[in-house]
Amino acid sequence: MQSEPLVLILASRRRVLTGSSRSLSRAYANGELVRVRAGVYCSKPAWLAVKAWKRYSATVAAVAAMEPAAGFCYLTALRLWRLPCPGVPDHVHMITSSPHKAGKLPSTTRAAKDPKTGFTGLEDVRGYGVARHHWEANIVQVRGFAVTSLVQTVMDCLVRLELPEAVAIADNVLGRRRIEGESLTRVDLEQASAGLASAAKRRRILEVLSLADEAAESVGESRSRALIHVLGYPPPVPQHSFYDHEGFIARTDFFWPEYGVVGEFDGDAKYLDDELLGGRSTREAILAEKKREDRLRALGYTVVRWDWKAVTDPEVLRRKLEGAGLSRRKSPPRGPLPLA
Repeated sequence: MQSEPLVLILASRRRVLTGSSRSLSRAYANGELVRVRAGVYCSKPAWLAVKAWKRYSATVAAVAAMEPAAGFCYLTALRLWRLPCPGVPDHVHMITSSPHKAGKLPSTTRAAKDPKTGFTGLEDVRGYGVARHHWEANIVQVRGFAVTSLVQTVMDCLVRLELPEAVAIADNVLGRRRIEGESLTRVDLEQASAGLASAAKRRRILEVLSLADEAAESVGESRSRALIHVLGYPPPVPQHSFYDHEGFIARTDFFWPEYGVVGEFDGDAKYLDDELLGGRSTREAILAEKKREDRLRALGYTVVRWDWKAVTDPEVLRRKLEGAGLSRRKSPPRGPLPLA
């Protein structure tokens, strides 16, 4: 069950309703409110109680409230389009028509210091600055926000993010499972990439599309597939179905038939999300997974599992795959491997 969004209080609206916004200033000074942006406040206890994504979304809304003409782009637009974002961004990303205004500004989220302790309560809570980008933009409206179009948002991110993050976005926006909002086709992205001036960016888009799989069922699965490629292991067969004398066993995330290895990405949601559990308890889900794995092993297959730590740390995934008996077909690229 999702929590309610943070409620923002606008000083301008308070003045219209009551003739004065001094009560907000007093509440801020008393430690009751957080000033998210100049002229925009929020309950301090509520601000501290929610997770980082909620605070980021509230900061985006605060920026939009104070700059109605603002157009959001890059990672902020990615979030507004409800596509997988690689962690909470450090900045709210916006388009500017002036090259002189491009650049980054630090967070302006503030809280008053407690006179007894000298602390604000925000010392360990990240604030979000503003990053303004000067590039051509096609702005559309999405859920009340002005953002770059879906195809531009996807292109802007695919050419700037690490490969596992880019593939996760492509899988989602191309996938049949996308249920929230508009989707794209491979042709859409190929045509958009053809218009890029940079040959390196065009090659990057084609590399992402070569790895994309519309049937991917999770971000972790998408990132795993891209990282397997980056590490130099042979491409697995995705979503392969297995049977034994009892009938259907499972459709697995990855399968390397030449090695007899089955790979599975295990996200926490598989054991904690009520919808994915389908009425079973976590204990029942774990037991069912064990029985399924036993049946696969009885057929002679090696089963290797990994979680989020492996898709954010290439060395962890490498050890798991090599431990299962896989061999690299090519050397990994020089330099640091893609990280989250």
